[in-house]
Amino acid sequence: MDFGLTDEQELLRQTAASFVARVCPPERAKQWDDEYTYPPELISGFAEMGWLGLPLAEEVGGGGGTAQEVVIIGEELGRASLDVAQCYALTLMAALVIADYGTASMKSDLLPRIIAGDRRLSIGMSEPDAGSDVAALRTTAVLDGDDFIVNGQKMWCTGAGLPNTEILAYVRTDPTAEKKHQGLSAILIDPTADGVELRQIPTLARHILGTYEVFLDDVRVSGDKLVGALNNGWHVMLGGIDFERVLISGGYVGAAQATLDEALEHAKSRHQFGRPVGEFQALTHALADLQTEIDAARLLVQRAAWLHSVGKPCGPQASMAKLKGSETYVAAARLGMQICAGTGFSTESVMSFRWRESIVAPISGGTSQIQRNAIARSLGLRGY
Repeated sequence: MDFGLTDEQELLRQTAASFVARVCPPERAKQWDDEYTYPPELISGFAEMGWLGLPLAEEVGGGGGTAQEVVIIGEELGRASLDVAQCYALTLMAALVIADYGTASMKSDLLPRIIAGDRRLSIGMSEPDAGSDVAALRTTAVLDGDDFIVNGQKMWCTGAGLPNTEILAYVRTDPTAEKKHQGLSAILIDPTADGVELRQIPTLARHILGTYEVFLDDVRVSGDKLVGALNNGWHVMLGGIDFERVLISGGYVGAAQATLDEALEHAKSRHQFGRPVGEFQALTHALADLQTEIDAARLLVQRAAWLHSVGKPCGPQASMAKLKGSETYVAAARLGMQICAGTGFSTESVMSFRWRESIVAPISGGTSQIQRNAIARSLGLRGY
């Protein structure tokens, strides 16, 4: 594994950093969050930069890139905010599922529209009684001729209410299956279809994308919206999970680094007792420890991305990256609030925004406990 960036990767990093400074600096990301605004210039910008197709195959109009390049972009976008990084990551993760398991029509029609920024995807996985135990989902899709009739409820469908969005939903198509992870399928659902009702869930943060509760009442979905084989949804779901964890972990690292940088700037400029507060050993050691933790998280992410890029198994390594990255962002935001003190406590500050959005990092995309279970299993332990 090479710990340095190639010339092309460094240019990509610089380009992404310039994009953040120009289009979505942290102050603007906070404003979007405060106003519950999803700016069209964000996804159109991703499309213009060619990022939405970066890891997709060239034959579908993609860039043929790897997880390593995508993580570079994710980290830089995370410096704006975790939600901005998610704006990029979530559609991309679902698009890769379509690339791997979608029909020929989906690949020829939907993927180019995603790459162009004209279409985006949300993921409908969780339900009221199926979160970490995702195989316990109850939403059903029953064949009726050539169509499915879908009934149930989905939770935490991030970005499902945004324009030009389809939901990649995991549903139960064989309720008689012997084991709960069997008999599942993946289908694409149009949120504007008859029988679909969306409710945006009030949350501490993630207001740019928004997260939604989705009610499905006798929703008719064409059979050609099936992604992957019938009753093979568990395989489809797990197929992209390692890439998902690696990608979003880059966003955690970028957000944590930006949080430390903001706290450090305050520590150098804020004077108490005749000198900058950052010169007091209690804070110098805390900041040194945090930078060490961020660098450790970054290396874990880079290792997992490299393994994925060269086609090697990376399940435990992806879980380690997700665990360390998410918990490091929480630690960075907590320390940043302590250093910025009253300034950070003001909701006008970017630091207060960092703190609010960091809380979800060890929860969404697989909780820290689920990551520890996966890592424990790689050690030959049951893990739960």
